[in-house]
Amino acid sequence: PPDLRGGAAGLAWSLGASLDAAGAAAGVSEPDRLGDWLAGLFRVAREEVLAEAAEHGVVHAVDEIVGDMTEQEFLVALPALRQAFAFFPPRERAQIAEQLVALRGGGESAHSMLDRHDADPLTVAAAHALEARVDEVLTREHLTAATEEQR
Repeated sequence: PPDLRGGAAGLAWSLGASLDAAGAAAGVSEPDRLGDWLAGLFRVAREEVLAEAAEHGVVHAVDEIVGDMTEQEFLVALPALRQAFAFFPPRERAQIAEQLVALRGGGESAHSMLDRHDADPLTVAAAHALEARVDEVLTREHLTAATEEQR
C-alpha cells in the first residue's frame, strides 16, 4: 500500500539513506495513491522533508506531479493531499509554502497560499468537477459560443 511505501521510504531516509524524491514520488504518482504515500512519508520523516533543499526534494517532486495532473486527476488526489499536508502544524506548512514560492520564482507570498477560505474545500472541488462536466456537455452539444478560430 502507498502509505506503507511512504513510511518505509521515510524510515530509510530518517536513518541516513538518501532519498531520490523524484523517483520515489514517480512510483506513486497516480492521483489515488500520491496523498497516501505522502502521509506515510510525512509521519516518519517530517524533519527530513522540512530540512531538505526545495529544488531537489519531495516538495519539488510533488509540485511537478501535481502540475502535470489534469483537473479531474487533481480533484481525485485533492482529499488525500490535504490530509497528508494537514499532518504539519501551521508553522511547518508555512515553511513548505515558502519552498513552493521559491520554486516558482516568487511573486506570491507564502502567507497568501495559506489563507483559509470560508468554503469547504471538498465543496469547492465538487463545484469544479460539476463545472467541468457542464462544460463537456455544452461542448459536446455545440452549445458554446464559437471562438474566432472556429468561425
